[in-house]
Amino acid sequence: MRRVARALAAGMALAAGMGAWGASSAPPAAALWTATCPGAQCPYAPPTATEQAFAADVLARLDAERAQPARDYPDGGATQALAPLAEDPALQQAAQAAAEHLAATGVLEGYSGPFPAGEYATGENAGGPGFDSAGEDLSVMESPAHAGAVLSAASDVAGIGVACDGQGRAWEVELFADVGLPAWQAGQQRLQAELAANSVYAQSGGTVLTVPEPAVDGGGTDDAHFVYPTEPIAAGGPFATGVDWTCQGPLFPPWSASANPLPQRVVGMAVDGGGYELADAQGAVSVHGGAAFLGAANGLPLAAPIVGMAADPATGGYWLVAADGGIFAFGAPFLGSMGGRPLAAPIVGMAADPATGGYWLVAADGGIFAFGAPFLGSMGNQPLNQPIVGMAADPATGGYWLVAADGGIFAFGAPFLGADARGA
Repeated sequence: MRRVARALAAGMALAAGMGAWGASSAPPAAALWTATCPGAQCPYAPPTATEQAFAADVLARLDAERAQPARDYPDGGATQALAPLAEDPALQQAAQAAAEHLAATGVLEGYSGPFPAGEYATGENAGGPGFDSAGEDLSVMESPAHAGAVLSAASDVAGIGVACDGQGRAWEVELFADVGLPAWQAGQQRLQAELAANSVYAQSGGTVLTVPEPAVDGGGTDDAHFVYPTEPIAAGGPFATGVDWTCQGPLFPPWSASANPLPQRVVGMAVDGGGYELADAQGAVSVHGGAAFLGAANGLPLAAPIVGMAADPATGGYWLVAADGGIFAFGAPFLGSMGGRPLAAPIVGMAADPATGGYWLVAADGGIFAFGAPFLGSMGNQPLNQPIVGMAADPATGGYWLVAADGGIFAFGAPFLGADARGA
């Protein structure tokens, strides 16, 4: 997995529109920022559940980089550990809007503003198209100019935006800022202290990035140049944070294990050959009989609890679905989700279509959402005596049934064979 992550990282392009600010007697004014998108700022839409989890994992990795107690350089200099970055909602929205702009245009460019009022810009990174959060971390930290934005002592807040394009590729924008002048001044003081201690030039507050070139043959020296840290990158491993996020969902380490017994109430079941898998509300999965464990969502920052699961008969994998419509695919293709989209009612279940390899999601109001499977009808916007609580596919006809809490059955492309007495 490490080789894969490094190969992917090598292919990710990076841009640093402003780079990191150097030593200055005063912070850069927010008024210097101008919009890169038409109009006042890039259009914003809330990130999907997958994009949100991807961004959260990126921030966790960047904080792990900052937390390294010593990052040695060839001249013997070192940086101190830095405090974690607070996630700033306004900055995150600006970063998400910029990432969506990159994904929409397919053109990589640095972000040039605006920054939220009262925040002083201290660094910015943009990258894409990429594949995974581990690869993004490696790309940034193996580029000194980009690593400088992450390892700046002047930064105390960050906003991470991730947008997935139509080809399933990730475009990412990292914005770093200082929310108050005292913090900026402290960063500048630390910068000067490190310069004096190590006799080097630094591109960002508190981060040693370059050293003078040693004497060359024939005498003299070259100009200062970038060098890489000799210490390993803290979050460089693909599973350093327990999971590696992609636009298709999470990738889990091969040593992940099923949870048996499940820690929370069971919410779904999938049949796999000679066995079956069970899932609980926090996304843990247990396997029984000949079923294979292919991953789980427990331990991830879920926007909503897991409410169901379904098996993919074509691959032997399975999907988990959350109440917000987010889909987590394990050994099965990710074909889309309702995560991050407005829902009239929460999702309560799902079913796989054996004919197409796709799946359906069903909401409590009877709404159906089809991904890679045909839409055959729904009870959305129709009166119901009781909410829908589940669904099942009919392999003989390719249709599906919905079932309500009172036992009522609603058939779409499948035969109606009766209902519970309470729903008759």
